[in-house]
Amino acid sequence: MKIFSIVTLVSILLLSVGLSMPVEQTDWELEPVSLYDSGYEKGTEIVSVQASTLRAVLSNFGTGEVDVLDISRPEKLHRLARFSLGLGQDEELTSVAFHPSLDLFAAVVDTGVKRGRLEIRSASTGELIDRVETGFGSDAVVFSADGNLAMVANEGEDFWFDRDKRQFFKARGSVSVIHLDRNGQIEANNNLALADVTTREGFVVDEKGHYLEVDVDWNGDGKISKQMDFDGNGLIEDKQVSLGHFEASEVFGTETKGERKIRIPIVGHAPTLLEPEYIAIAPDASRAYVTLQETNEVAVIDLASEKVVGYYNMGVTVHKADLKDDGWIQFDQLITALREPDGIALTADGRYFVTADEGDTEAAADAEGLTLSGGRTISVFNAKTGKLVGDTGNQLDEMAFAHHLYLDSRSGKKGAEPEMLVSFDLEGVPWVAAGMERAGAVMLISLADPAHPKVAALGKIPGEDVKSPEGIAHFILGTDHYLLTANEMNGTVACFKIVRKEPATQH
Repeated sequence: MKIFSIVTLVSILLLSVGLSMPVEQTDWELEPVSLYDSGYEKGTEIVSVQASTLRAVLSNFGTGEVDVLDISRPEKLHRLARFSLGLGQDEELTSVAFHPSLDLFAAVVDTGVKRGRLEIRSASTGELIDRVETGFGSDAVVFSADGNLAMVANEGEDFWFDRDKRQFFKARGSVSVIHLDRNGQIEANNNLALADVTTREGFVVDEKGHYLEVDVDWNGDGKISKQMDFDGNGLIEDKQVSLGHFEASEVFGTETKGERKIRIPIVGHAPTLLEPEYIAIAPDASRAYVTLQETNEVAVIDLASEKVVGYYNMGVTVHKADLKDDGWIQFDQLITALREPDGIALTADGRYFVTADEGDTEAAADAEGLTLSGGRTISVFNAKTGKLVGDTGNQLDEMAFAHHLYLDSRSGKKGAEPEMLVSFDLEGVPWVAAGMERAGAVMLISLADPAHPKVAALGKIPGEDVKSPEGIAHFILGTDHYLLTANEMNGTVACFKIVRKEPATQH
């Protein structure tokens, strides 16, 4: 009786201050509404939306074609046109972007050992309107919100080997800043070189002990061999062999991995290791933020002066994870990992930039106790200062596991692997959506509290085959919000609607 009285009294007190009233859970979910099939087994890599006309452009890296899609009926995505860019041998279509207002799209072409190019084409006819030379290894392209600027990340990731000098070389990465007139014609282009890596405080500390695994035609026979007798003793052995030098660092290869995975050390005095990955432009086009995945940084470009004004070191994340491929998934091991972001986006108000921390390097020894590669996180940073605000910890992998989409084989290899992301406001709250390359899914993350980003929902891309979502886009139809993912390994585009769950009342 006494216990009952105490409980009753507490209930009355809570009612008096309004704390025991029913609470409605108004969470969101991602509802798959359609799947566009390109007709190809793979290659659908980047998708970009023009909000004013409810159209999208979609690239196919395997065929060098661009599809223009009608997205006005999200439940039935429809192809309006398909344009071949007429690429030459060794050329590859790497990215596309729809102009914010004109009937134009930009396409980026990587030309291998030569400088790449940006093409401006009609979205209705595919006609080439203008073109300009960019940098080496041209990749991602984005437009400013007003359409006056296009920017291209030139990754410059290809290595080559001089057998006489026993020296490895690579082209330097750069960022192209391209000015357009009101008709979409190119007025000016600046291929902006990035600053020397030695000028950046704190670089060497986090990156020491990591390397890139790259393919290089080491013996000069014009192909990349899966196995290689590097030391010439007539045997293919599971051992490392010194192959030469990159800058001042020794480079090794493993004979059983051949020329596919030659190890290039990441060191603080190698400016050519700056490889721009993706770009986010501030809403007012005052600044641009460029991910440098391999060196775990974001470069900041002042667009008035077109100069790099700073480098933000992305630091490390520490959280629980599953690190062993042993047939048993338990998120009970502590991971310390370089974020190494791939995708980047700015919130609508420009206060924060958000990164998808995929990872790209490898640790130089066994994983136990070492700083690993890839945060397995979505991270939020102050755009003015570059200071970390918060990250998702292990929420991405845990959400994938909860939906039976986490692969134990990924435990020692960067987890579910966040790739690209897009930012938008929903009912006055900033959100991001991120494609999870290894989980075949898209995740919805709330930034209502930027210091504690919350993974709120997962949408599984339809089908049971390998999807590998790469590009991602957001659009609004009426009051409804939708997401598109370009799934490069199965040739599709998935469309999801962001919907409220039915409220569950709790007392």
